[in-house]
This record gives sequence, C-alpha cells and structure tokens, in this order.
Amino acid sequence: MKLQRDTWLAIGLLLILTLVTVAAGIQQNKQAERPAYSSYSAQPNGALALRAWMNALGYEVLPQKLTSFDLPPQAQLIVMLEPFGITEKEMKTLDQWLRAGNTLLLSGVGAGTRAIAERYQISFRFSDLAIEQAFLQNPLLSSPPIAGPVSLRANYGLSSDRTDYVTYLASSERPLLISLRLGRGQLILSSAPALFSNRGLKETNAPAAVLNILSLAGTQGPVWFDEWHHGERSPDAEIRGPQQWLRNTAIGRALLFSAAIIFLGLLLQGRAFGRPVPLGRELRRRAPLEYIRAIANLGRRARHRGPVMKQYYSALKRGLGRRYRLNPSLPDDQYVAQLGQYNPNLDQAALLALLSGLQKKHLNETEMVKLAAEVAEWLKET
Repeated sequence: MKLQRDTWLAIGLLLILTLVTVAAGIQQNKQAERPAYSSYSAQPNGALALRAWMNALGYEVLPQKLTSFDLPPQAQLIVMLEPFGITEKEMKTLDQWLRAGNTLLLSGVGAGTRAIAERYQISFRFSDLAIEQAFLQNPLLSSPPIAGPVSLRANYGLSSDRTDYVTYLASSERPLLISLRLGRGQLILSSAPALFSNRGLKETNAPAAVLNILSLAGTQGPVWFDEWHHGERSPDAEIRGPQQWLRNTAIGRALLFSAAIIFLGLLLQGRAFGRPVPLGRELRRRAPLEYIRAIANLGRRARHRGPVMKQYYSALKRGLGRRYRLNPSLPDDQYVAQLGQYNPNLDQAALLALLSGLQKKHLNETEMVKLAAEVAEWLKET
C-alpha cells in the first residue's frame, strides 16, 4: 500500500520527536555525572573523599551555591581542582582575595589552571614518560613524615623563571608541587590533580602528602571548594550574554522552542502539492507589420494627426533638400524657389500645395493617408 505524502510527513515528525527525546535523556544523564575532580563526585576521578576527610579533620567546608563568582568573605582556604571556564574578571577577583592573606590550593593541567598559573609566570611542560612517582624535595613536609616516594599519576611538570618559589614534590625531571608567596597570601600549585582524587588518596604515601599540603596551607579556617568552575551554580546565577540567557532560562528556552515551531510551520506551509507545471512559452514571433499597426492604432486613438503630419512635412523638406544642402527651416516659398534653381523640372506649384496641405489643421484620415502617399512619391523621385 502506497502511503500518502502527509502520512510520510507525520512519520518523519514522529521520528524526529523520538530522536529529540532520546538525545534529551542522554544529555540529562551526562549532566547528572559530575565533572572530573568535583568535590561532590564519588567516581574514581572525583574529590568527594577529600571534602569528607577535610570535614572530619575539623575544617569548616562552606556551601557552594553562588549566584555570581563572589568569593565567600570568611573563606581562608580555596581548593580549585581542574577548574574550567575561568574569566579574566574572575582571576582578578581571585588574585585580590589571595594577596589579602589567604591561601589558594590549585591543581590541574587544563586551560583554567594554566590561565591562573601563567598570571604568575608559571608554565606547564609535558613529560615524554608518564610520571608515576614524586619525591620529597623539602624537609618541611614532615607532618606526618613521608617515608619514600609518593605514588601518583601525572603527565606534566612545572617550569618558571621565577626564583621565589619553593619546590616540595618533584619527579626526576620537573617540580610537581610548589608554593609561592603573593602579597600576604600563598599559592600552592600542583600539576598532579590525581593526587587529590578519590583514587589518588589510596596510593602509597598519598594521604600523608595531602596532610602535609594542608598543613603547609597554615590555616584551619573555613575552606571553600570551587565548584563554580565545575558548573555548580545557583538557579538564578548571573547570565552572561544572550546565548546563556536563551539556553539557561525558562523564557529563553521557550523562545527557542517557539522559533523552532514557527520555522517548521513556515516550512510546511511552503511545501509543493505536486510536480511544478512548466509555463507555456510563445514560440511564434510577431511580424514587423504588427508593431507598425500597433503604433498607428495608438496614434489614432490619441488623435496625433497634427504631429504626424508635421513629421511628414519635416521629412519631405529634409529629403528633397539633402542633395543640394538646402536649409529645411526656410519658408516654403523661398525653399521651393531655391530648389527650383537646382532642378528646372520641379513642379513648384504642386510642391507648394503639398507643403501647405501638410500644415493644414483638422485633417481627416482620408486626407492624411493621401498626403502621406504623396510625400512618399516625392521622396521616391529624389
């Protein structure tokens, strides 16, 4: 059985609706999964264990939901693990907070971490061989004591032309954990974020290294895990630009949905109901006489007999005097007299009568045709 076009259209729309529903479900599942190194994630690459451990150690872990990137004023330690999407304005806010006497624990190798590190002239260098162990470089890490290398996973080391930083953990090639005094504050930077993950805390000597790092921060004050740059934001978080407004607000999504429905309606409204029928083309060309007749009929209907006779009058004098270079603007008697001097056989009386008739007013069509025929005969004899 052959289905109609509208039936196929309904089937296509149903398939599209099904695909959109499936895609929305997949996207929702993806959004349910926390990003890497999120302090809410219990996955191996999450940092929920670090958050719970610090809470058990007596640190006051501050809440996360923010409407804008305004750092909690009571926070003395901020933990940023692999942040992404950090802006220049946010880095300035972070720098002011840091130099006011607070501590930032930053670890990662992504674009967000690199942007902050480059602000303080620190860069990342890729290691040809995967780094699996870090070695103690400074005896200050002794609470608790670290016996032997720290097992971790890293692919990048740190590099800087500065001379005022202190290296605490390093591989055989480059530093992996350093600290830097900035104003009255302190930046602790690591290129091995796996050390702070749920899986990393199970590695050899990793818990002792993390305890030493927390001790290095020098504060037991409130700590804030930066989940803003992991996408954890308040429902009424600030909207940056029309694109985020359309995607992240109910009104914006409603407008997008309405625009899609209107577009679909316009698309269906303009669809063809069958094969296009070619227009018939006129292959027969018009004869030149038809154009002449059309112009004559237009002149007749407009009563242009006077201008037509004037045209014949001018054409006759120009045609007869062209050979002798006579001025056609001369009065008729002078013109005919001069023309007779050059042509003794000229019937001057007949020519004067014709010129006078061409200038006559209120001619009928019969007289007009007769005069036009006489003009043609005179021009033919020249």
